[in-house]
Amino acid sequence: MDVLSVLRMETRAARARIRDLLAVVGLSDRARTKIYHLSTGMRQKMNFVRGFLTEPEILFLDEPTLGLDVQTARTLRDFVLNWLREHPDRTILLTTHAMYEADELCARVAIIDRGRILACDAPSNLKRDLKHEAVVCLRIGGLEDVRPIVAAVPSVSRFSQTPYDDYVEADVILASDSVLTGLLAAVEAGGGTLLSLEKRAPTLEDVFLDVVGHGFEEPNAGGAS
Repeated sequence: MDVLSVLRMETRAARARIRDLLAVVGLSDRARTKIYHLSTGMRQKMNFVRGFLTEPEILFLDEPTLGLDVQTARTLRDFVLNWLREHPDRTILLTTHAMYEADELCARVAIIDRGRILACDAPSNLKRDLKHEAVVCLRIGGLEDVRPIVAAVPSVSRFSQTPYDDYVEADVILASDSVLTGLLAAVEAGGGTLLSLEKRAPTLEDVFLDVVGHGFEEPNAGGAS
């Protein structure tokens, strides 16, 4: 019994479907290549093809764009969105650490930490719940770590930082706009120089930090960390 028989697919239709999906992921020239001859990225694409081959009613996608280049990842996300529009009766369960990907693809998002669901709603509703708070992005020079300074400022709800060569980029969620003055004064008093400040709309990453209390790289952190 061959694979197509197991999948209950008519051979001609299945081969046409395979050709179409291989074209989507840019593997048309690899149709006859053994799987063990494919690179890790190519295997990731092949798993995507295999998942959509039978037009399943329920499909699990586990980090489908992990390790793929930007253009290919965008192509796969576009394919998923179009597929869902064409098959409104089908369901995709996506697991991802990329909040922008969840925001783009998902009708409902569940935020899970240590096996517990902490929030579950439409992305727009999750972000709307943060709009009463102030979300700011600071670029601060002269310091390698601004955590001690930010942690000492009252009414900082959540905080994460990314160090670069010449500055630290800090994403801070404040209880209100009025807290910003005290935060900037604390940065200056701590020897930092404010290079830029941007207030922006909340993202799902902000929601994650607010709900969980730490970033993906800080599993044991809590509060302003």
